[in-house]
Amino acid sequence: MTTKLTSDEAIRFFNEHFPEGCSYNENYSQVAAIRSGSNGQEVNLRFQRLGNQLQFLASLYDKAPAIKEQVKIAILATLTAMEELQNASGESLLFSNATLGGSPSGGIVLAGLVIAYEHVYNDLDTIDQNRLLHATESLANQIASWMDSTANPSFNALEDTVDCWRNQKFANFAVNGPILHVGGLGLYLDVLSSHASATDYPKYDVLYKYGTYVMDRWSTLDPSETMASLAIGGLVTINSGRKFFPSSGYNAYVGMGLAWLAHGIAYTGSTGVIPDCRLINDSHKINNFYRNTFDSQPDMKAYEISEPADFTGEQLKEETILAVVEQGYTRTEIDQLRSAHLDSSTGYLYTLSWNADAAFLIALDKAVRTSGETVFLANEVNDGSSVIVAYARVGEAAAHRAMAGFAGMLQRGILTVTDGK
Repeated sequence: MTTKLTSDEAIRFFNEHFPEGCSYNENYSQVAAIRSGSNGQEVNLRFQRLGNQLQFLASLYDKAPAIKEQVKIAILATLTAMEELQNASGESLLFSNATLGGSPSGGIVLAGLVIAYEHVYNDLDTIDQNRLLHATESLANQIASWMDSTANPSFNALEDTVDCWRNQKFANFAVNGPILHVGGLGLYLDVLSSHASATDYPKYDVLYKYGTYVMDRWSTLDPSETMASLAIGGLVTINSGRKFFPSSGYNAYVGMGLAWLAHGIAYTGSTGVIPDCRLINDSHKINNFYRNTFDSQPDMKAYEISEPADFTGEQLKEETILAVVEQGYTRTEIDQLRSAHLDSSTGYLYTLSWNADAAFLIALDKAVRTSGETVFLANEVNDGSSVIVAYARVGEAAAHRAMAGFAGMLQRGILTVTDGK
């Protein structure tokens, strides 16, 4: 196994994936097309991707002095693209009507704004400082208002847990979006709050409930209570086969959200300092589930839709599908879900870098390489890239998970990445 400096590989990533870089390839992450909207993504997904981009760029900014000016130009271009996004009613997603609830975009964007405020703000001119601060406060206020609103179905469902087939639990709503929203708010409160401590925040109890209920009510734990998986979840009024199944992308976003939210439970003063908070340990339990999955699968693959609550993460089998259909779900729903969640699913776990489990990330590099979710260029000896860079070349969905992964590594002080050998 060869190790490489995370900062060097992050610079390589920037040069390949951003038009401000020196070796931009538009086929990888489509950054320019996402900014302009020319790639045809719906508006909330574009918003989410721009949040991933801002997290990465702001985390890289003060760690890449040789390309600092290019990174700042990319940050301002990304912020401009965010400001221009509107919903169907012509309202700004950033300033007046961010989609909250099941969509994770609002929290992902807020996290990017907070990191940019912490690392880039002082190097901006007054106009751009005001743009950044206004956007950050606006989105934080939206999430704070949404968080405990009686019109928020996620909040109303916080007390609900459904015990279902094979002892798998699921929340009465999709957990990943809300956890990322309140996680982004936790980062905001830690960096920008005027409160002396986390418990002084008037809505602290709601933040704490969102975080602790992930494991206490909605996770399925192994007998040792060191491994945890979460079913995808969803409102019980929606007849969806999603409820039974763990998902690598879903679980990774929940784990990232918990690591962010820890900042709202125990202030540290910086996104780069890991809070002394149980939510970090809870996030690690998701890592442990996937470490076991790697060991259980010959190809070390973490499937986007896997067997429920068996702690091996096996690919969904036909007999499971038939058994779920007998519970009243339709085969069409399950097949449609599976068809949309087949590619690059192990690499989605890079977003768990935010909980700073360095041993997990080394295992993940090997798993991503072994599962074949990489594009090493030409002669690998000459290319010399890390697994996360080679994974990011698979396509824009993979690249944006890699951006969040790099952001977490740069923030949490993960100094090296590997070639996965």
